[in-house]
Amino acid sequence: MTIHRNLATALIAAGAYLAGVFALKLIARGGYISPDTAARAVQVFNGVALAVYANFIPKSIGKFKNPVTAMCTESVLRVSGWAFMLGGLAFAIASALPVPDAVPTALLGSATAYVLGYSVWAFMEPTRGKGGHV
Repeated sequence: MTIHRNLATALIAAGAYLAGVFALKLIARGGYISPDTAARAVQVFNGVALAVYANFIPKSIGKFKNPVTAMCTESVLRVSGWAFMLGGLAFAIASALPVPDAVPTALLGSATAYVLGYSVWAFMEPTRGKGGHV
């Protein structure tokens, strides 16, 4: 039985992620690093993982019969990829700094809000009129 390549890649990435988190937990329990440092390292890793994953978002477009829907979807996926890549990097950098936990969360929340707003705008705009923007 063969496993689809994407599934195998996803399982390997998930295993590496869990192994890294468990290793940090063991290192913190051993007293080599503080629990706060371990938690921040996991947050940095989460931000970097999001930034890497965001690069795959624009490549996930499917097939559409309606060209307007295809163009809107492509635009939203491209903007989502950029926003989440930048948001993930901002989350990782802010998590590494001695700032309150709300700061990285707010940065990532801003990227998410931007993507949601852009998505609504992109899919509502073509239906407002026949000319201009598509």
